[in-house]
This record gives sequence, C-alpha cells and structure tokens, in this order.
Amino acid sequence: MNKPLIIVESPTKAKVIDKFLGGSHKVISSMGHVMDLPKKKLGVDIEKNFEPQYEVIRGKGKIIKEISGLMKKADRVYLGMDEDREGEAIGWHILQAGGLAGTEEKADRIVFHEITKRAIENALQSPRSIDVNLVDAQKARRILDRIVGYKVSSLLSKKIRRGLSAGRVQSVALRLIVNREQEREAFTPRDYYTVEGKIGKENISLETSLWGRQGKKIKKFELDKEASDRIVSECLKSEAVVEKITKKSRKNHPYAPFITSTLQQEAYSRLKMTPYATMREAQKLYEGVELPDGSSGGLITYMRTDSVKIAREAVENSRKFIANNIGPEYVPEKPNFYKSKKSAQEAHECIRPTDVTLRPESLKDTLDKNQYRLYDLIWRRFVACQMKPALLEMVKVDIKCSGYDFRSNGQKIVFDGYNRVWKAEIKEQSVAGVEEGNVLNWQELGAIAHQTQPPPRYTMATLVKELENNGVGRPSTYASILNTLFKRKYIFSEKGRLVPDEISFEVIKGLQDHFQTIVDLEFTAKMEENLDLVAEGKMQWKEMLEVFYESFRDQLEKATENMEKTKDEETDKICPDCKEPMVIRRGRNGKFLACTGFPACKKTYNIDEEGNIVEEKKSDIKCPKCSSAMIEKNGRYGKFLACSKFPGCKTTLAIDKEGELIKIPLGFERCPECGKNTTIKRGRKGMFLACSGYPKCRFSMNYEKALEKSRK
Repeated sequence: MNKPLIIVESPTKAKVIDKFLGGSHKVISSMGHVMDLPKKKLGVDIEKNFEPQYEVIRGKGKIIKEISGLMKKADRVYLGMDEDREGEAIGWHILQAGGLAGTEEKADRIVFHEITKRAIENALQSPRSIDVNLVDAQKARRILDRIVGYKVSSLLSKKIRRGLSAGRVQSVALRLIVNREQEREAFTPRDYYTVEGKIGKENISLETSLWGRQGKKIKKFELDKEASDRIVSECLKSEAVVEKITKKSRKNHPYAPFITSTLQQEAYSRLKMTPYATMREAQKLYEGVELPDGSSGGLITYMRTDSVKIAREAVENSRKFIANNIGPEYVPEKPNFYKSKKSAQEAHECIRPTDVTLRPESLKDTLDKNQYRLYDLIWRRFVACQMKPALLEMVKVDIKCSGYDFRSNGQKIVFDGYNRVWKAEIKEQSVAGVEEGNVLNWQELGAIAHQTQPPPRYTMATLVKELENNGVGRPSTYASILNTLFKRKYIFSEKGRLVPDEISFEVIKGLQDHFQTIVDLEFTAKMEENLDLVAEGKMQWKEMLEVFYESFRDQLEKATENMEKTKDEETDKICPDCKEPMVIRRGRNGKFLACTGFPACKKTYNIDEEGNIVEEKKSDIKCPKCSSAMIEKNGRYGKFLACSKFPGCKTTLAIDKEGELIKIPLGFERCPECGKNTTIKRGRKGMFLACSGYPKCRFSMNYEKALEKSRK
C-alpha cells in the first residue's frame, strides 16, 4: 500500500509536517498557486458567463508532473493548504492540473489554524471535502480584479501615461491618500489661544490650564491674543483657590488579541515594520522554526484572519500561565472574550502563540531579530488579553481665580493589570498634596498661541485602519496593496507618512471623473460583502459578476470615448538622430525627454526638475559583448550600467551606489544548467544571478545565496 499523500503550498510547511508524522505520510509542496489567469491577455470570456481561462503557471509544469504522479499512486490524498479562499483554490487547481478532476472523492481537505503535531493529527482525523463556495469566491475575486485591472489599466496607459495600472482595491487606497493630500492643500489654518501655566505651594507644582469663565466652558476660538493676555494679567494679580477635588476610579481594559489588520498597525507603530514585512515574518513564524529543544513547529496560529475568537484550550492555558508566572491576582474571575466584526470568518482564530509557555526570551537565540520582535509583540498581546484590567485613579482639581476656572488633571495607576505585560503608555500625572480650600501661587502663567493643523497624512498603520473601517479589501490584501502602490511609484514615504506622487492626482481625477464606482468606498465594500455571500453559498459567482459588469461596461465605454488624453509637454529641443521635435514625457522613474518619432526613433534623455538634459555619465567599463562604452543609468531598482549602443545591444551590468561593478560570485560565472555566461540583475526581491541565455534558459539564483555558497 502506498503512503497517503499530503500536499501543502509551502516547502517549510511540508518539512515541518513531515517531521511531525515521522514518515507515515508523503508530504510535498506545490510552491504556492499552480494555476492562474494568463499574464498577457484578459483570460476571461465575458460573453460566456465570465468563464476563466486558467493555465498552469509558467515554471510549475515540473512540480505539477511530480504531484500528479504521486496523487495517482497514493490511496489517499490530503490537501493541507491554508484555510481561506486562496488555500481552497490552490487545492482545487491542484486536482484540476494533476488530473484528478472528477475523482475528487479520492482527495480530502484538511484544515488547521496552527502547525503543531497535535493540530495536524487532529486535522487528519476530521477531513472534509473541498468547499466549492470558497473556490467560487476566490474565482470571482480573481476575475473581478482582472477585469478592472486589465481594462482600466489599459485605458489609463493610453490616455495618461504608458505603464499605469489600476486595481479594484488599490485605486480606492490611492484615492484616500490623494484626497487627504488635497484636503491638506486646501486647508486654511486658524489661530487660537490657550492660557496655561504652573501653580502650587511650597514644593508642590501642578500643571493647569484655563477651561471656563464663571462655570461656562470657553470655546476653542473664543479667545484672541488681547483677551488671553488680559486674563493672564488679571489672574497673576489675584488669589487662586482650590474649589473642588473630584476623584473617581476607571478601568483600562486590555485590547483584543491580534487579527491581521491590528497586527500590521501595531507592528508598524511599535516596531516600524511595514505591513509587507510584518506578513513575511509572520508567515515564517506560522510555518515553523527550529525550537531550542531541537524540535520544529509553528510558533503562531494562522496570520490571515479577521476573527478575535480564541480556542477554549488556549484560553485555559493562558490563564494557568498567568497565575503561575505573573500572579493569581492578574487572572480575572471569568475569561475575557472579544467580539469579532460581523463580516469576520468565525471558523478562524485570532493570531496567538501556539504555546503560551514559550516565552519570547527563550527564543532569542533561535529567531532572527525581526522574527523575535514580532513574536514578542504577538505573545504579549495575547497574554495581556486574558489579564485583568488596569485600575486607575483619576483626580480632577478645579481652581478659581478672578472669576476664571482652571483645571489640573491627575492620573495614578492603582493596579497595573494587563499593563504589566502589554505597555499601553498610561502616563501618570500627580496632583497630590493639595486640598480643597488651599490657596495656590502662580509659578508660571502665559497666553499660548496655537494654529490649527491640516489633517495628517496617512501612515501605513492609519491607512490600513481606514481601509478596514470602511470594509475595503480584506486583511490578507493590505500588505500587497501598499506594496503595489510603492512599486508603481504612485506614493512614497516622507518621515513615515504616505505622500502621493504627481501622477497619482491625474490617475485619481481620471478615475473619479469616469469610473465613479471603482474608487467609491461604499461600492467597493459592497463588492467585498458580495464575495462573502458567494463564499457562504448565498450568491452565485456569475450573478455577482453580472451585477458588477453591467455598470462597469457603461462607464468603460463612456471613458474610452470621453477621457481626455494627457498631452506631452512641448520643448524647443530637436532629436539629434532623426531631427524630429522632442517632448517631455513621464515614465515610472519620473520625467524624461523623448523623441516624437517614437517608435521608429527611441532617442531619450534624462532631465532634471527644470527640464534641462542631464548628461549621461560614461563608465570606464566596456560592454562585454560589443566593447562599446557603458553608460550609468537609473532604473526601478537603482543604478546600473547599460550599453551605449542600445537598442542594438541590450547588455546591462549591476553596479553599487558608488558606481563600482558588482562581481559575479566565484564558481557561478557560468550557468550550471546550460553553460552560458551568467549576469547579475536587480528585481523587486533584490539582486539575483540570471543566465545570459534567457528566455531559453531560465536559471536564476539569489545573489546573496550564490555569494554564500562561493565562500564555502
């Protein structure tokens, strides 16, 4: 009898599960998705009920062949992908590509929220069939995104600038950033004044501020400089008396455990980790790492979730841990429970440690820096969520002076509660030492000028929060949305704030003028709700797409006809090659000078902000193919050398920031697969080695990995 086969999407996941099962099952990885819509065409037959034209992803043929052979031999197949729409779709596509379509009874779906031995064994004991509704929801989302992305991006490229892209959720996020910038530009500041100072007696000093007159609150813009100065002058000549001291207790309750969006927000706020980096490191913690005792296992539960639900066993374990390690006085009488949003998938759990007894400090030598910091954040948030609230004593001191009402506020932590583990930045402010009827002396008092500030630009954390609050996108998509906006150079970061590039204003204006629904928050949120209905089996995926496409088609037709084409900026410069006029155009890397004879003439120049030609910097390095001079250029991923005979010769070489050639690691000068020379290239994931025989030979290797191997 052949071993049962378990297929997962990640090689790390496969390795850890294989260790758990001790060789009783064959475990293999699909390396992610195996089928998708084609890259270079729409791939959706709109006239035939939006039928998708899936194909095996390039480079996945070999793994599909291997999986197919193993599936046919195995007496049982288990699909162990992540429990979400994407995971369900991967499992379904493996059955299609592997030749098991129509014989699904041979394959079971197993799901687990954490990669631990107990969780895997439990999953194998309670398999289920593929959830076709989840597959349909993923299919609908993919088709929806493809139609919007393909059709609108093409139009933007024709009308505004080549290479522009639009996306169903991406464009809404960009609209929020652009609209916030427009609000800031239109903002008119207003001056206002407050009266603040210090007051006390002997060794006591209280910070205080004016809040009212004769018991009536003074409004924000009620005081001008003259009135504020007059109040200061009157009060400095008058006696200040403590009229009333009010004390009350307040409970500061712990926060809910993490879901994807709140993890991204806190990781950015506290650790300065981008949502993309947060999800990358969380994936590693979920899939499994080597533990101090030599075993392997996942350290956290599944990190793509919008549910704050906690497994009963995890609640009990955390309460025991708190009682034994922090103190029984920190354990509430009943467990703390938290309510998920209405749209949350309750089958999922929150993000929590798989074993609460694994303190972060015990893993400091096992995890790298970012993994450790993120695990520490997740561990503390989870432990704190099952602790008692912090108890605060709030003190309000009301002071009368010359008919004016001043107030000092104090705060003291009586019981630290969850704040013992999760620092919530509760600031203590002492107002001790004064009593009702005390006469106090002014130590400082002045009129402070203020000016209203424009609404702040979004940070990555606040944008994620805004998207979540409006029901736009899903937690698992926020990181990729932000990553795409940066990659497309629609936005850049300035002191941690998101700033839209100039082209973003043109793009959003075009979309708002002609594709109102695409950038509408409510419409986009409604689409998410419809996708949820498809996932729940309450709506047919084709019906959902028909409703969307009916309005989208009309907008697309009108936009194609009415959207004005952005005109190139004319100059007095003439192309030296073909004598045609040259114009200023905008590309992904900014403005440049281009020949109007394009595509027959491809002459271009880099220009500065004033439109002046930036002389090309020639390198002493000669082209290894044609011996021509190499020219230093700036690309999407930094500086590089390009042959001056381009497009006749397309040779490029990688250089560092100082312009020095980056050498190919020893032993990797030739492609190990075909023997041709290798070259160094830069991509969105960094530098890599590639075969010069591309596209016939597709060998590639991460540069750092090649460098490390060359040193051994």
